[in-house]
Amino acid sequence: MSSQWPDLKKEMDNISVPMDKLDSIITNTIKENRIKKSKKKMALYSLGTAVAAFGLFIGSASVSPTMAKIASNIPIIGTFFNDAWDEGLRIAGKQGLTQILEQSAKDNGITLTINEVFYDGTRFTLGYTQESLFAIGDLERPNIKVNGKNINFSSGYSGDFVTPQKYKGIIDITPTEELPEEFDMKIRIDAVGSIPGKWEFEFPVKQSNEVIVIRPQEVKMIEQAEVQITSLKLGPAGTNLSVKIIKDEENTRVDPYALNFYMIDEQGNVLDTISGSGSGDIENGKEKAKLDFLYSPLKEGVKKVRVIPYINPKYEGLGEASIPLDDQSLPFVVDQGEFEKVFITDITYLKDKMVVYFDVQSDAIIENNLSRNPIWLEDTNGKHLMSKDKPFAERIEGNKFKQEFATGKKKGLLLKTIKYPNPITYEEFEIEIP
Repeated sequence: MSSQWPDLKKEMDNISVPMDKLDSIITNTIKENRIKKSKKKMALYSLGTAVAAFGLFIGSASVSPTMAKIASNIPIIGTFFNDAWDEGLRIAGKQGLTQILEQSAKDNGITLTINEVFYDGTRFTLGYTQESLFAIGDLERPNIKVNGKNINFSSGYSGDFVTPQKYKGIIDITPTEELPEEFDMKIRIDAVGSIPGKWEFEFPVKQSNEVIVIRPQEVKMIEQAEVQITSLKLGPAGTNLSVKIIKDEENTRVDPYALNFYMIDEQGNVLDTISGSGSGDIENGKEKAKLDFLYSPLKEGVKKVRVIPYINPKYEGLGEASIPLDDQSLPFVVDQGEFEKVFITDITYLKDKMVVYFDVQSDAIIENNLSRNPIWLEDTNGKHLMSKDKPFAERIEGNKFKQEFATGKKKGLLLKTIKYPNPITYEEFEIEIP
């Protein structure tokens, strides 16, 4: 990254994020940030997207001064989410499901503009721009009122610098309680980076379209805790899963906030997890937790989904696997312990990048971007050669993947991973889609 650019600070900036610790951040974010307080619900910060933690979104303006000048004059109207990281927001933008605001507030030389809002009952997302002499790209968590009342919520952030003076960001908001179909929203932001001020916005919000809401009644026992899916909401931009967990306070067999859920459709497609958050309280010796997960949209025509609860065991001290690529014959194996084996089938060397093709052999469920079990590339100095544009693996078909790395070198490279234990899975929920 060029030194002329400000640091890309996000909500998770205080966490060190080397590639070999990516999994623990993704899977343990809820648990690590949990606050327990008797008889009072507490909101949690969600991870949002893993990319946000890295601050990887760098626009093309960082390459060409000419492009930067052009980009600074392009209005961001009606297409704010069209190039978003996750599929759901791209769908919302391209289908015209968003609400265009272009509402600005200025203080201490910083102009914040809420450009666009998307709300459909499955997700609530704000698109904003920040303009100043040197854009900072870091907002203090906002205060939000709905119909005049403060709401409790978790939030996730991502974004990129359009120019050194303009930052384009996205805030995903997950309220701890359901919002009405229409409401008046008031937002107050008290700091941008370390610069205090007051930026206030007020506008009406209306649900953009009908969503399918399914409320299963089935309860499953997991490690002596009651686990119930309270709702599954299906919309064109996302799939929202709400889960209620009740356990005895002295039950140490399971931490409710360590539970995760795979969602798989009837064709075997694994939905991407976009964010997760939770809140909870303790009453009369019972710990009650509410978890919310946002996934990518279900494909049209799906009639059934499987929701599989799982916990990722701790894997500290299991060790790193490191394979030097010099004079390595294809194919070769990268061993990830009991979790799986990765068969490297081909490597393509281009001028400014390397593309690695591989098959994953595992009995476990494999996510689309391998966020649970990534491989990464280092040079002889230990520098991670991560692609800013494509930081994660991409599923080709089945368990065949490819991943790009930011290097044109052919020598002195190490392919690395972490040895993993298998996730602990529990009895699945099966939900019919009407």
